[in-house]
Amino acid sequence: MAMIGVAILTSGCAPKSPYLPKEYDPAVSARLRIYFGTQTTIILNRTCQDDMRSYSFEANDPLVRGFSNTVIGMPMPDIDEEYYSEYVVTAGIPIDIYSRGGGSTHPDAIGMSMYRRPFGEAISAVLEPGKDYETLYQHPHTVLRELVVVDGVVRTRPVPVKKAVKCDNVKVEPPKPLPMGGNS
Repeated sequence: MAMIGVAILTSGCAPKSPYLPKEYDPAVSARLRIYFGTQTTIILNRTCQDDMRSYSFEANDPLVRGFSNTVIGMPMPDIDEEYYSEYVVTAGIPIDIYSRGGGSTHPDAIGMSMYRRPFGEAISAVLEPGKDYETLYQHPHTVLRELVVVDGVVRTRPVPVKKAVKCDNVKVEPPKPLPMGGNS
Protein backbone atom coordinates (compact mmCIF):
# COMPACT_ATOMS: atom_id res chain seq x y z
CA MET A 1 0.00 0.00 0.00
CA ALA A 2 2.86 2.35 0.84
CA MET A 3 4.47 1.72 -2.58
CA ILE A 4 1.22 2.66 -4.31
CA GLY A 5 1.10 5.91 -2.32
CA VAL A 6 4.71 6.75 -3.18
CA ALA A 7 4.07 5.97 -6.86
CA ILE A 8 1.05 8.28 -6.90
CA LEU A 9 2.95 11.06 -5.14
CA THR A 10 5.91 10.84 -7.49
CA SER A 11 3.94 10.34 -10.71
CA GLY A 12 3.94 14.10 -11.28
CA CYS A 13 7.72 14.19 -10.79
CA ALA A 14 8.68 13.00 -14.25
CA PRO A 15 11.77 14.81 -15.50
CA LYS A 16 10.81 18.05 -17.19
CA SER A 17 12.61 20.62 -19.27
CA PRO A 18 11.15 23.77 -20.79
CA TYR A 19 13.36 23.13 -23.84
CA LEU A 20 11.64 19.91 -24.88
CA PRO A 21 8.89 20.30 -27.48
CA LYS A 22 5.34 19.86 -26.18
CA GLU A 23 4.21 17.86 -29.20
CA TYR A 24 5.92 15.45 -31.57
CA ASP A 25 6.31 16.97 -35.03
CA PRO A 26 8.20 14.50 -37.27
CA ALA A 27 9.35 17.37 -39.49
CA VAL A 28 11.42 18.99 -36.72
CA SER A 29 11.64 16.59 -33.79
CA ALA A 30 12.75 13.08 -32.91
CA ARG A 31 11.72 10.73 -30.13
CA LEU A 32 14.18 9.31 -27.61
CA ARG A 33 13.70 6.44 -25.15
CA ILE A 34 16.04 6.25 -22.16
CA TYR A 35 16.07 2.99 -20.24
CA PHE A 36 16.17 2.95 -16.46
CA GLY A 37 19.44 1.86 -14.95
CA THR A 38 22.19 4.37 -14.55
CA GLN A 39 21.65 8.05 -13.90
CA THR A 40 21.38 9.82 -17.26
CA THR A 41 21.75 13.52 -18.05
CA ILE A 42 20.75 14.92 -21.43
CA ILE A 43 22.49 18.10 -22.58
CA LEU A 44 20.85 19.80 -25.56
CA ASN A 45 22.39 22.14 -28.11
CA ARG A 46 26.00 22.27 -26.84
CA THR A 47 29.20 21.51 -28.71
CA CYS A 48 30.97 20.59 -25.49
CA GLN A 49 30.06 19.55 -21.96
CA ASP A 50 30.17 22.52 -19.62
CA ASP A 51 29.41 22.78 -15.94
CA MET A 52 26.59 25.26 -16.58
CA ARG A 53 24.64 22.73 -18.65
CA SER A 54 22.37 25.44 -19.99
CA TYR A 55 19.90 23.13 -21.68
CA SER A 56 20.09 19.97 -19.65
CA PHE A 57 17.81 17.71 -17.66
CA GLU A 58 18.12 14.56 -15.60
CA ALA A 59 16.34 11.87 -17.58
CA ASN A 60 16.63 9.00 -15.12
CA ASP A 61 15.96 9.49 -11.46
CA PRO A 62 16.03 5.95 -10.05
CA LEU A 63 13.69 6.93 -7.21
CA VAL A 64 11.01 8.14 -9.62
CA ARG A 65 11.53 6.26 -12.87
CA GLY A 66 11.42 2.84 -11.22
CA PHE A 67 7.75 3.26 -10.43
CA SER A 68 6.26 3.99 -13.84
CA ASN A 69 7.26 4.44 -17.46
CA THR A 70 6.76 7.70 -19.34
CA VAL A 71 5.34 6.59 -22.69
CA ILE A 72 4.66 8.69 -25.81
CA GLY A 73 4.00 5.86 -28.27
CA MET A 74 7.39 4.80 -29.59
CA PRO A 75 7.75 1.31 -31.10
CA MET A 76 9.23 -1.20 -28.63
CA PRO A 77 11.89 -3.73 -29.66
CA ASP A 78 11.87 -7.20 -28.13
CA ILE A 79 14.38 -6.67 -25.31
CA ASP A 80 14.49 -7.44 -21.60
CA GLU A 81 14.48 -3.82 -20.42
CA GLU A 82 11.22 -3.01 -18.63
CA TYR A 83 11.54 0.53 -17.31
CA TYR A 84 12.10 3.63 -19.42
CA SER A 85 11.12 7.20 -20.22
CA GLU A 86 10.32 8.51 -23.69
CA TYR A 87 10.89 12.11 -24.75
CA VAL A 88 10.24 14.36 -27.73
CA VAL A 89 13.47 16.25 -28.50
CA THR A 90 14.37 18.88 -31.07
CA ALA A 91 16.13 17.21 -34.01
CA GLY A 92 19.09 18.60 -35.91
CA ILE A 93 20.91 20.00 -32.87
CA PRO A 94 23.76 18.45 -30.87
CA ILE A 95 22.62 16.23 -28.01
CA ASP A 96 24.98 14.83 -25.37
CA ILE A 97 23.94 11.78 -23.39
CA TYR A 98 25.83 11.21 -20.16
CA SER A 99 25.05 7.93 -18.40
CA ARG A 100 26.94 7.25 -15.24
CA GLY A 101 26.92 4.48 -12.72
CA GLY A 102 28.98 3.45 -9.77
CA GLY A 103 30.23 6.05 -7.39
CA SER A 104 29.92 5.51 -3.70
CA THR A 105 30.79 7.07 -0.40
CA HIS A 106 31.47 4.89 2.60
CA PRO A 107 33.61 5.04 5.72
CA ASP A 108 36.93 3.21 5.57
CA ALA A 109 38.61 1.29 8.40
CA ILE A 110 39.52 4.44 10.32
CA GLY A 111 36.19 6.20 9.77
CA MET A 112 37.19 8.49 6.93
CA SER A 113 34.84 8.73 4.01
CA MET A 114 36.10 7.17 0.78
CA TYR A 115 34.64 8.11 -2.58
CA ARG A 116 34.77 6.02 -5.75
CA ARG A 117 34.18 8.08 -8.89
CA PRO A 118 31.22 7.23 -11.09
CA PHE A 119 32.04 5.70 -14.45
CA GLY A 120 30.67 6.47 -17.87
CA GLU A 121 31.50 8.85 -20.67
CA ALA A 122 29.21 11.22 -22.50
CA ILE A 123 28.39 10.60 -26.13
CA SER A 124 27.34 13.21 -28.64
CA ALA A 125 25.12 12.88 -31.71
CA VAL A 126 22.64 14.79 -33.84
CA LEU A 127 19.23 13.12 -34.04
CA GLU A 128 17.36 13.23 -37.35
CA PRO A 129 13.78 14.50 -37.58
CA GLY A 130 11.02 11.92 -37.69
CA LYS A 131 13.16 9.10 -36.31
CA ASP A 132 12.93 7.12 -33.08
CA TYR A 133 16.00 6.42 -30.93
CA GLU A 134 16.82 4.69 -27.70
CA THR A 135 19.79 4.87 -25.38
CA LEU A 136 21.00 2.54 -22.69
CA TYR A 137 24.16 1.94 -20.75
CA GLN A 138 26.09 -1.24 -21.59
CA HIS A 139 29.24 -1.19 -19.48
CA PRO A 140 31.52 0.55 -20.26
CA HIS A 141 29.66 2.55 -22.95
CA THR A 142 26.48 4.46 -23.53
CA VAL A 143 24.78 3.09 -26.64
CA LEU A 144 22.52 5.02 -29.01
CA ARG A 145 20.35 3.07 -31.45
CA GLU A 146 17.77 3.98 -34.06
CA LEU A 147 14.49 2.07 -33.96
CA VAL A 148 13.32 0.82 -37.36
CA VAL A 149 10.09 -1.07 -38.05
CA VAL A 150 10.48 -3.71 -40.79
CA ASP A 151 7.45 -5.89 -41.66
CA GLY A 152 5.89 -5.06 -38.30
CA VAL A 153 9.01 -6.04 -36.33
CA VAL A 154 10.93 -3.37 -34.40
CA ARG A 155 14.65 -3.62 -35.02
CA THR A 156 17.55 -1.55 -33.75
CA ARG A 157 20.38 -0.07 -35.76
CA PRO A 158 23.51 1.48 -34.17
CA VAL A 159 23.87 5.23 -34.53
CA PRO A 160 27.33 6.71 -35.04
CA VAL A 161 28.28 8.81 -32.03
CA LYS A 162 31.26 10.83 -30.92
CA LYS A 163 32.76 11.05 -27.49
CA ALA A 164 31.45 14.28 -25.98
CA VAL A 165 34.15 16.83 -25.26
CA LYS A 166 34.59 18.73 -21.99
CA CYS A 167 34.64 22.50 -22.38
CA ASP A 168 37.99 22.80 -20.56
CA ASN A 169 40.43 24.80 -22.67
CA VAL A 170 37.86 25.13 -25.45
CA LYS A 171 36.33 28.41 -26.54
CA VAL A 172 32.68 27.94 -25.74
CA GLU A 173 30.26 29.68 -28.04
CA PRO A 174 26.87 30.39 -26.51
CA PRO A 175 24.34 27.89 -27.81
CA LYS A 176 21.68 29.01 -30.22
CA PRO A 177 18.57 29.71 -28.15
CA LEU A 178 16.11 26.85 -28.08
CA PRO A 179 12.42 27.65 -28.27
CA MET A 180 10.49 27.20 -25.06
CA GLY A 181 8.22 24.25 -25.75
CA GLY A 182 6.83 23.11 -22.46
CA ASN A 183 7.27 20.30 -20.04
CA SER A 184 7.55 17.15 -22.14
